[in-house]
Amino acid sequence: MKSIIILSSVVLIVSCSIFKKRDFAQLEALGDDIAVKYANTITAEELRGHLTIIASDEYEGRETAMPGQKKAAAYIENSFKENGLEPGMGINGYQQSFPVDVKDPSKVKLIIDEKELTFLEDYYYLGNIGDTVFKNRDIIYIGYGIDQEGISDYNGLDVNGKIVLVKEGIPEGKPEIDFSWANWRNKVQAAADHGACAMFTIQEDFTDKVDQIRVFIENPRMQLHSKGNQQYKKTVPNIYLSRESLNKVIDIEKIESSFLDKKATIDIKTTQVLASENVLGFIPGTDLKDEIVVITAHYDHIGYDNGEICNGADDDGSGTVSLLEIAQAFAIAKKEGHGPRRSMLFMTVSGEEKGLLGSDYYSQNPVYPVENTVVDLNIDMIGRKDSLHINDNYVYLIGADRISKDLHTISEKVNEQLINLELDYTYNKESDPNHFYYRSDHYNFAKHNIPVIFYFSGVHEDYHKPTDDVEKILFPKLERTAKLIFYTAWEIANRTQRLRKNA
Repeated sequence: MKSIIILSSVVLIVSCSIFKKRDFAQLEALGDDIAVKYANTITAEELRGHLTIIASDEYEGRETAMPGQKKAAAYIENSFKENGLEPGMGINGYQQSFPVDVKDPSKVKLIIDEKELTFLEDYYYLGNIGDTVFKNRDIIYIGYGIDQEGISDYNGLDVNGKIVLVKEGIPEGKPEIDFSWANWRNKVQAAADHGACAMFTIQEDFTDKVDQIRVFIENPRMQLHSKGNQQYKKTVPNIYLSRESLNKVIDIEKIESSFLDKKATIDIKTTQVLASENVLGFIPGTDLKDEIVVITAHYDHIGYDNGEICNGADDDGSGTVSLLEIAQAFAIAKKEGHGPRRSMLFMTVSGEEKGLLGSDYYSQNPVYPVENTVVDLNIDMIGRKDSLHINDNYVYLIGADRISKDLHTISEKVNEQLINLELDYTYNKESDPNHFYYRSDHYNFAKHNIPVIFYFSGVHEDYHKPTDDVEKILFPKLERTAKLIFYTAWEIANRTQRLRKNA
């Protein structure tokens, strides 16, 4: 009798275990037509209506902290208000403001031997140190700026408080010199270690290099103000100089000693602190309201390219308008008595193009506790087709199984039963050379061990160009993908058990 009881208990435990496993693998909240009713409020026509506005020239490419981004934030906030979403908890209205350091390299002034040089014609600056001024500092020529054991261009030279002038690369025919000294970072670090205040690098192919990196040196760079300049404390500014321009003030070919009897003034005042905004709309849940399902998309873009507006219809206008339509669908459901069990946070973030700044700020200053965040479904560029697919009936999924296998299972089943897109996991591989997993806003949730899915349709020929316009968006595809995300969110928000994380 005892053995029978034990055997029965084992069978019961195993049966319960199997039942629970099967139970979680099944969709709970999509068994009737209620979700379908609200999914059908997401239409290509309404998506087009939103996108025609926020991806218009009036919004000036929505560059972070610039007027066009502010206009887009106001448009998104108004949409949330009209649909009855609540503002995020503990912030002033719907917008979570965050400070950014805007660094404009064109603001660097350079004077050598009392001659003021011209930005991009004579020199450029790519540094990220804090603002500073060096007046009338001696220039010391030190060859290639190498400083390895047994071979140092600094031997016998006092460069403390001076500007070192170095050649780019390493000398030919000297295998004893470590190739790492071809890297400018090692040279600038050596200059800082020896007490130099700055480094000038003579660049032979100056004009070609400027053309290659113009977008980076003409447009301001940004970082969260809270990060300050801590990572740059041990470095010094490095300014690239055209050999031809430098020859106008220093006859490089006739240098006979390290001391050039020339002085330079460097005026680095590149930084301005501006504000940008995340826009949050909230729908409180019913019985599981402390748990939060987050949907994100970045609404900023890159502004201008060589004077032309980059409207960013796909990047990430497509994700932004999908989020607005998904939010509206949940809001209508709530008004009609079918609100989600878990709370829903719809957040459009800014600063993605500048380094995931808005989502980084939110992850450091969450409006709702990180431990209560169940999932982040992030939408970035889902309105086009890439060259790797014959038709547009697909979407790339990135990250779904990395933190929660349950999330991957639910996502697969939702698609199988309701949408039937091709789910492409090419970029989900850890060996993906593009590293897309780390390149959109979901990553700032994933690094806090929150399950994520990044929805993406791939890069196309108009990526980050003025030609990324509304006319090229595939709106039926956009509608299908937005509905897939809606259904996935609906299931996660309404099922009984919270997503389990991988062991």
